[in-house]
Amino acid sequence: MLTPFGVTLRKLRLDKGMRLMDLAGRLGISSAQASAVEIGTRTIQPGYVEQVVAAMGLSAEQAEELHRAADRTRAEVRVDHLPMNQRELVAAFARKVDELPPDFMEQLRKKVLKSVGDDQPFRRKRRGALVAPHSTATLRALAEQVRGAFVPPDCVEFPIMDVLEFRLGTLLPGFALVPLSRQEMDGDEGRVVPGRDAIFLREDVYEGAWRGDGRDRFTACHELLHFLAHRNAGFARTREESEPMYRDAEWQADTFAGALLMSARHAPTFAGVGDAAAKCGMTPHAARVMLEKYGVREM
Repeated sequence: MLTPFGVTLRKLRLDKGMRLMDLAGRLGISSAQASAVEIGTRTIQPGYVEQVVAAMGLSAEQAEELHRAADRTRAEVRVDHLPMNQRELVAAFARKVDELPPDFMEQLRKKVLKSVGDDQPFRRKRRGALVAPHSTATLRALAEQVRGAFVPPDCVEFPIMDVLEFRLGTLLPGFALVPLSRQEMDGDEGRVVPGRDAIFLREDVYEGAWRGDGRDRFTACHELLHFLAHRNAGFARTREESEPMYRDAEWQADTFAGALLMSARHAPTFAGVGDAAAKCGMTPHAARVMLEKYGVREM
């Protein structure tokens, strides 16, 4: 997914503890634009590498490393991962591209350069995709496992954005958190595309979650469950009303997100909904729902 430039830039950025939105702010561009260059869907414009070097305060050695990566990205189109028949097709196309009719090339361009929005993502709907069953207990246990992997037991507010942007990639090499523009997300707040090692968040949701917005933090947690449990599911039909809720991808993601933001062990310690919402970094509505689910009466 990442180009040589993207891999190098992301490593340098994460080594410095710099969020994508921080780099974007220093460059005077949006988080989605900075993300697009990092993941290779936007070309490296003249002068961009120099701007990044200055914005990040890179050393001469690091700057040279980034320049080399940019040169490799501009020069390479990797096909070594493709099956032999597809590599032969790419080679044949390269030889014949100048001979193809303009109208055919335009149709091909629209087909090939489609955005990730044309894939089949797990979208946030009232009824979600039909997936393998997971009970409330199983999802809460998974949330506790995720908590245990990243924070100590006494940590109340789960640092979801720190985990997604800086820490999950150390456990799952190749993982990326990718902010996209509102247009690219086509109405979605978050998205996981089957087979892709990434979580896509709408740019304002990404930035809002970093600022501590409870709803946006919930969305980030919601998409994490899709990534962990559903990204290899492939195409799945929508669950019918007659089918059990515990097979609904959206219900599973919401159940997991609530438990990740508010651990059952902490629920009895809160003074009320407002206290729980503030300490867990979630909306009052979500806090009230979780306290009710845990059987904790509001004081």
